Amino acid sequence: MKKILYSFLLGISVMGATRAAAQCPAGRYDTELFPTYSVSTVTYSTPYNLQMDIYQPDGDTYPNRPLMILGHGGSFIGGSKTDDPTIVELCKRFAKRGYVTASINYRLGDLFSMAADSNKAISIVVKAISDGKAAIRYFMKDAYTSNTYHIDTNNIFVGGNSAGAVLYMHVGYLGSMAEVPSYIADTMLTNGGFEGNSGNEGYNVKVRGIINLAGALNSTSFINYNDKPSVNAQGTADNTVPYNCAYPLSGVVHVNLCGMGQLESVMATQNIYHMTRIYDGEGHVPWSSNAVMLNSVDSMVEEFCYNIICDGAAAVKETKNTTQVSLYPNPATGSVNISAGAALSAITICDQTGRTLHTITGIRSNSYTVNTGAFAPGLYFVRATFADGNVAPIVKQLVIQ
Repeated sequence: MKKILYSFLLGISVMGATRAAAQCPAGRYDTELFPTYSVSTVTYSTPYNLQMDIYQPDGDTYPNRPLMILGHGGSFIGGSKTDDPTIVELCKRFAKRGYVTASINYRLGDLFSMAADSNKAISIVVKAISDGKAAIRYFMKDAYTSNTYHIDTNNIFVGGNSAGAVLYMHVGYLGSMAEVPSYIADTMLTNGGFEGNSGNEGYNVKVRGIINLAGALNSTSFINYNDKPSVNAQGTADNTVPYNCAYPLSGVVHVNLCGMGQLESVMATQNIYHMTRIYDGEGHVPWSSNAVMLNSVDSMVEEFCYNIICDGAAAVKETKNTTQVSLYPNPATGSVNISAGAALSAITICDQTGRTLHTITGIRSNSYTVNTGAFAPGLYFVRATFADGNVAPIVKQLVIQ
């Protein structure tokens, strides 16, 4: 019998069986309080004529409503805002619960280009990320101008199914250009920079949580300590978006992606508020064709968002001090010096897949030199932890030539 594994991490708190709704009106966000909804279509990106469908509960007069923006699946080569049944169904259900929801179109590429050239594949995804950010800014702009949708800008959730989840996982977990590897940064710079060139400039991209249904990240190192909360689902036999770290589409596209087989443990060690449901033995997006699984995903997403909006669950976090870490020379050849503002306890070096290659423990010094002569040229990630447990770990990029 196939089994479903369900785990969660709440920082230093433990979620009980009941949920207090002190901050939310009774029934709102956890029941389908509104029997009907309305859908309107808007163009959110004028430069690329991109549209999204916005779902709103009929008869709702609440002034501050949470927003959920979702991207469809289709491997970045197909699909639309109306033809992903998981996304459309979630938009409907959450609108009935009192959310404003949106299903977006974003720019697509073609499989030949993605398979033939990894740089072109990265460019296609970077453009989609730009579009996803513009969709958030569309609502931020509205909130500060006409306020048509009555959005609570402190409670914006983004995510999607398959490619849409990959898109918004990178929106959520790449917080600045400093975190972006050079092989992605170069493409971003030619497509409008970190914020992209899809429109609605001047408004911030701030999200409360990420809805990751069979999505992934290019590198596990994109997740930092106390990072964005997420709710996640994936099948262990998923080869379209790899459950572990591998090339997607059964290896056709040569760009690394890491799914929940790797991300789950990273989220746990990095103190991320998250919920994860793993479908043992299942392939890609099994909930898209299985009503029971879709209901299980829906209930988990509902619980995750409710806990954050109404109980402030993600705010119950262990806070830690921060310090600075520098690597030099970087790029490195034979060795790299690691210098920190606090005494180091351990250094871990990982490759782009998140695989640990080298660990040094028991340092007890503010500086340390690592011999890099045995490493192949490429991009690596150095994770520094500190003797003082109140200082948060730091991850830095290292290029070895």
